[in-house]
Amino acid sequence: MIEQKVRSILRQQDGILETEKCGVVIANFRKDDDLLVVPVFNAEKQAIGLIDRQAALSTASNPLHFSVYQNRSAKMLVQEVFPIFDVETSIDMASQKMLEMGLSLSTGGFLITENGLYTGIGINTDMLNYLVEANHARAEALTELHTEMMDSVNYAGRIQSSLLPNRMALQEGLRSVGVLWEPRDVVGGDVYWRTEEDFEGTFTLALIDCTGHGVPGSLMSMLVVSVLNRIYSEKPEIGPGEALSKLGNLVRTALNQDREDCQSNDGFDAGLCKINTHKKTVSFSGARTNCFIVPKDGTPVVRLLGEKQALGYPGQVPYTPLEEYEMSLENCQTFFMASDGVLDQPGGENSRAFGPRRLLQHLESYRHLGAEALMMQTKTVVDQWRGQESRRDDVSALAFSV
Repeated sequence: MIEQKVRSILRQQDGILETEKCGVVIANFRKDDDLLVVPVFNAEKQAIGLIDRQAALSTASNPLHFSVYQNRSAKMLVQEVFPIFDVETSIDMASQKMLEMGLSLSTGGFLITENGLYTGIGINTDMLNYLVEANHARAEALTELHTEMMDSVNYAGRIQSSLLPNRMALQEGLRSVGVLWEPRDVVGGDVYWRTEEDFEGTFTLALIDCTGHGVPGSLMSMLVVSVLNRIYSEKPEIGPGEALSKLGNLVRTALNQDREDCQSNDGFDAGLCKINTHKKTVSFSGARTNCFIVPKDGTPVVRLLGEKQALGYPGQVPYTPLEEYEMSLENCQTFFMASDGVLDQPGGENSRAFGPRRLLQHLESYRHLGAEALMMQTKTVVDQWRGQESRRDDVSALAFSV
């Protein structure tokens, strides 16, 4: 809606000279119910003020006051405070000025000038009606804009979801798999991934947490997944530690973060697990991502610590291969990775982070469950922990049994 000027609510109205008697003015108000304000001029025909209907009739309602005022100059009835606006003043600005002056928008009026000369009056209720209609139009425009924006975000969400591996592809070669993927804002920076093709009995699973959430996070995640696909298509036998270092270096190059004038300060955390079905082993490497292993023999859950560095971000020193752990599948029942959206989620009585210690206890308590059932229980436990707290980040986790 185009912002209107006070010209649009201008009313042409003749005024009176300041020498006119108050009794005449009051009589005119009593005869004409539509007469709300009367402009007052001096001998040089310059507007010097307004007489408000309500104030004038209030004075006349007291017989003693009326007998005193009726033969005096109309100047006696002029408001002490009255606004004057040029025809090109916006109604929004005029209304704000009147409120700052302590004036009501439900009664009275104001003078309107053009090039310093009187041209008409404005009625406050006309201004108020415009503001109501304008706010309604703005609300409708904002609603329409919000709908269009959410339609775009929801469409982006469908695109991002379609890029994630489907359940059948994800579970191929695994006994059970469980996924928790809940972007905070329809789309997000967390993704899970699997190599598109197995190589000599090996395949790799990944959980990635990119900086940010919403649309910026989703764009970052698409870049990371694209680079990861490229790495494994060029060298399918690569181990997780080397793959993570290459991923960090290539993402850094793609975002020009290896230049001194870079403007991007984005990066990601990631955990990669390479499953070798021939050797019956799983190799893990993580960048600020841990891998929890539930043993088959009932011994305590093991926490493999990923390296403390994140990947990406500005820098000129190339990443070197990250540390790898290799475990035999003989005594490993379930592998579990989670993003910081799970671990950092505040909740409980004191609004503390869920944290790795509670996750460890949770995995101990439900170690008898398969990966899929374990993940469903994890979602329930984390949601209960969050309670009424707002969700701060994207939430994702990946569990699998071989």
